[in-house]
Amino acid sequence: MSLCKEATPPRRERRTSRPRGGGLFSRAGHAALDRYTSRAPVWSANAQRRAADRIAKGQAKARKAAGLDPRTGEPLPSTKKPVDRRKRALRSSAARHRARMTAAALAAGTVGVLSGVWNWRHPGRAVGHMRRVWARAAGRARAARERRDAAIRGEETPREVPVPAGTVNDPNRRRQKAKAPVGTGRRAARVDLGKTNTRKDSSVSDTTNTAFTRLSDAADVMLQAASTFDPEHMSQFQALIDDLPTAMGTVQETLRVLAEISRDRLPVDPAVVEEIGEGFRAMNRVVAALDEVPTVYRRVHAQDIERGENPRNGIESERKWNV
Repeated sequence: MSLCKEATPPRRERRTSRPRGGGLFSRAGHAALDRYTSRAPVWSANAQRRAADRIAKGQAKARKAAGLDPRTGEPLPSTKKPVDRRKRALRSSAARHRARMTAAALAAGTVGVLSGVWNWRHPGRAVGHMRRVWARAAGRARAARERRDAAIRGEETPREVPVPAGTVNDPNRRRQKAKAPVGTGRRAARVDLGKTNTRKDSSVSDTTNTAFTRLSDAADVMLQAASTFDPEHMSQFQALIDDLPTAMGTVQETLRVLAEISRDRLPVDPAVVEEIGEGFRAMNRVVAALDEVPTVYRRVHAQDIERGENPRNGIESERKWNV
C-alpha cells in the first residue's frame, strides 16, 4: 500500500501538468496558422511574378509604339511607307467640308419644306428662302475649307478685300517711300525766262478732254429715273423697292473701290482715305435701313399683294374693286 501511494502523483499535480488550450478549436486554429505561414512565401513569389509581367508588358508596349523591337529594344525595319501628314490633314479637311455641305443641304431642304407649308400659295418664295439658306451655309463651308487648306499648305489665308476705313491705320500696310532730301538728288534743269523747257513735239494732256465720266453724272441718271417713275401697276413699285438695297450697295462698293485705289495707287494723304472710309461705314447703316423697306411693304400691304398675285376670277375681275 505504501508503494502504490508513493508511485501515484497527487491529483492536483496531474491536472496542472496538462498543456493549456488543448481543445478542438485551438488545434484547428494552430493548423490554419501553420498553413498560412507555409503558403506566405508562395503568395509573395506569385505577386512579384505578376508585377514583373505587368512591367514587361508595359515596356514592350512602349517600345512597340516607339518603333522598337519589344524584346531587344532595337529599331524595327520600316515596312510601311511614311504617312504624309499634310495629305492626311487635307483628306480630313475634305471630309469636314463634305459633312458641312451635307448639313447645309439638309438645312436648306428643311427651310424649303417649312416655307412651302407656310407659303403654299407662293411656291416661289419657298424656293427663294431655300436658295438663300443654301448659298449662305455653302459659302461659309467653302470659306472654312479654304482657310484650313491654306493653313495646312502653309500659304497665306485668302482674305476678303478689307474695309478701307478699318485698314488705313494698319501699321503693316504699304507706305510711300520717303523722298530724298533737298540737295541730294540730281540737278534740276536750268530755267530761262521767256523760253520754254519742253520740246516742241511734246504735248500736255488736258484733263477736261479726257474720256472720264463723273460719278455725279451716274447719280443724275438715277435721280432722273426716280423723278420720272410713274408705275402702271404697284408690282413695278415693289420691284423698285426690292432693288433699293442692291443699288445702295453698289454705291457703297464704289466708295470702297475709290478708297482702295486712293490708298494703293494714288498720291493721296491717308486722311482723305480715312474720310472716304467714314462714308463707307455710314453707307452700312443706309443699306441696313433699306433692307427693311421690302419687309415693311409686304407686311402692311399683304392684302393688296395677295389680290395682285392671286386675283379672284382673273385680274380684270379683281380690278373692279379698285377705286
